[in-house]
Amino acid sequence: MGKQSKFLLADLALILAAVIWGLNFTFTKFSISLMPPMEFTGLRYIISAAILGVFFFKILKTTTRSELRAGCVIGIFLFIGSLAQIVGLLYTTPGKSGFISTFYIVIVPFLVSFLHKKFVGWMPIGGAILAFIGLCLISISMDDISMINKGDLLSLVCAFFYALQILAVEHYAPRYNVYNLTIIQIAFTGILSMGYSVVFESMTFQVPGFVWGALIYTIILGTCIAYLIQNIAQKYTSSSKAALLYGLEAPLALLFSILIWGETITARGLLGCTLIFVAIIFVVMGPTIMSVIANTHQKLLNTISHSK
Repeated sequence: MGKQSKFLLADLALILAAVIWGLNFTFTKFSISLMPPMEFTGLRYIISAAILGVFFFKILKTTTRSELRAGCVIGIFLFIGSLAQIVGLLYTTPGKSGFISTFYIVIVPFLVSFLHKKFVGWMPIGGAILAFIGLCLISISMDDISMINKGDLLSLVCAFFYALQILAVEHYAPRYNVYNLTIIQIAFTGILSMGYSVVFESMTFQVPGFVWGALIYTIILGTCIAYLIQNIAQKYTSSSKAALLYGLEAPLALLFSILIWGETITARGLLGCTLIFVAIIFVVMGPTIMSVIANTHQKLLNTISHSK
């Protein structure tokens, strides 16, 4: 297979991952209305880790203590993000949760800028302003502008910890085996989720019939296959293009929520969602856009100088 074919296949695979994750929100919303949220999350991640562990057992046997520590660190961020997201889904709709959770794409450049003590750039700032306006349109009621939806606020907390998880993966992935890191972080997230459920929830130890279908979907497609797609496909595409394709998760989550959950959205809410998606494009494509503008400006100056 040629390079171009691999690049195209990688992009299509990432779009598939976005579709899978977009549908995840609706299935999860259904499930947590029937059983404790973190019990569902714990089952999802523990069973997913077990399945991946069987398939990659030979690689997993080579896990070092350093990889174990790194995977646990990543798992802590994933756990807190998952906790905020799934509890937030109790109070908000799958579509709104999907859009606000993708804020991690906007947050990452600011965290990188803070860590490296560099100016973040005007495009991310513009994107952050647009995203904030979009969040206000989605989450704040016109009847009481001092009140923000609890579920939307938790979805924003989720986005922050997902951003930290991405930075942690970026930090550790070049040093360690990516499959070991993936399995460890998923397993540790599952263990923490079950621990949380034991302490703070009334665990049922029963999975309703419908939830089994949703659980199988989130395990096989939403975790095992989607994470493998993410790890493999990103070798053949740029990080900016990958982030943009992941951003498709938000409108897809809204679409599936409308079609399956019966979510309704006002013109104001739709405008807010649109602004958030435009903000994602601003942040992801900002460097490319600025480069094109700079090159065009330079070519224009060269043309003018040659014509004199």
